[in-house]
Amino acid sequence: MNKYNEVEYLMISGIQHFAFCRRQWGLIHIDKKWAENYHTTLGEQIHERVHDPFLNEKRKDVIIARGMKVVSHELGITGECDVVELHQDKDGVPVFGHRG
Repeated sequence: MNKYNEVEYLMISGIQHFAFCRRQWGLIHIDKKWAENYHTTLGEQIHERVHDPFLNEKRKDVIIARGMKVVSHELGITGECDVVELHQDKDGVPVFGHRG
């Protein structure tokens, strides 16, 4: 049983904005005021690759996943991780589509 209705879930990116600057969070998430500038546009272009869920890599015993969707029904949060490294461990959990 979920503690939260899915429409009430908080976005992880919003939590990050709130922790960084409450005013910025309010402008973005309440007032819906966001203006691109040179720095945000450049950052978006540089950052674009990390959201490609089809651009995964495997280096030795490490799987590098991008654009990984995550959710916690317990905490009522959802979001997308930029880059996640999955390290092979004998006590770890199975990863769909990979052996070991």
